[in-house]
Amino acid sequence: MGKTVVYYNMIYSVSILHTINPLFFALLAVAGLLFWKAIYTYKTYVELRGNAIKEMIIGGLVLILILGIFIVVPLIAGITVKESELSLRLPTGFTFETYPEADILSAKMVSLDQTEYAIASKVVGTEARDYREGIFLLQNGTEAAVFANGNTAILVETPNRTLLLGPDRFDAFVKSFGEKLIPVQH
Repeated sequence: MGKTVVYYNMIYSVSILHTINPLFFALLAVAGLLFWKAIYTYKTYVELRGNAIKEMIIGGLVLILILGIFIVVPLIAGITVKESELSLRLPTGFTFETYPEADILSAKMVSLDQTEYAIASKVVGTEARDYREGIFLLQNGTEAAVFANGNTAILVETPNRTLLLGPDRFDAFVKSFGEKLIPVQH
C-alpha cells in the first residue's frame, strides 16, 4: 500500500494588532470630535441643521475610509502557498497575482535593514511601523511587491516582478514555501 500525502493550502497574513498604530487612534479621535460637533450643532442651532447633516455624512464617509485602510485592507491582504503555486493579494498595491512554481526563479532570505533591500519609497501601498503592503521602490532601484511585517523577508525573483514577503508566522511560511515551491537560500 502506498502512502497518501495531503497538502493543505497555507494562507499567511499579518495580525490586525500589528496594523493598528497611533495614527489610527488620532484619526478616530478627530472623526469622533467632528461627529460630536455636528450632533451638537444639529441639536442646538435649528438654522444650521442642514450643515450639521452634511458634516455627519462626510464624517461617516471619512470614518468608513479610516476603518477600511486600517482594518479591512490588512485582513484582505495575504499570501497563499499552494502546491506548486504562490498567490499574492495586496489590495492597496493593486496586486492580485498568482505565480506558478516555474515562474519562481529564486528565493533567498534578506534583511530589510541591508542597504540594498531597504525600502527607499512607496509607489502605492500602505506602510505603518514594520507593516508594509503594496509596491515599493528599493534602495537598489528595483520596484518590488512587498508584503512584510518586520525586517526579515524572502526575496522572490520572478520573470516580471520582484517580491519581498515576510508575513506573520514567518518560520512556518519559509518552511511551507521551501517544501511546496523552491528551497529558500539563507
